[in-house]
Amino acid sequence: MKHDFYHFESSEDYLRFEFESVSLDRRIRKAVEFTQIPDNNEIWNLGFGDIQEDGTIDDLVVSNNGDMDKILATVIQTIIYFFTHRPKETVLFLGSTQSRTRLYKIVISKNINSISELFVVRGI
Repeated sequence: MKHDFYHFESSEDYLRFEFESVSLDRRIRKAVEFTQIPDNNEIWNLGFGDIQEDGTIDDLVVSNNGDMDKILATVIQTIIYFFTHRPKETVLFLGSTQSRTRLYKIVISKNINSISELFVVRGI
């Protein structure tokens, strides 16, 4: 992806990344979090969304902050960073809704050439 991305901060174990989505109207705290799939130590689920007051991630909220491309480019950057520290692992991500899964498919399809230079991409 050839989009600008937000500066992000990583947890010490490189499993949680936080950044802010910024528009003229507001700033929204976002997080990307990698968690192991139960019973499979090599596959990690990518969770993403707005950070709530209690620190949890809401992956169903629709922010509409006008910076979707920059946010998705930031998520891709966190995946790159994750693989820098865990190069043999596999990351799985699905949208929390059908429309989000469709959005991710569109973004990957549009950028498959540049993404394929960095990752082995498989779809189901």
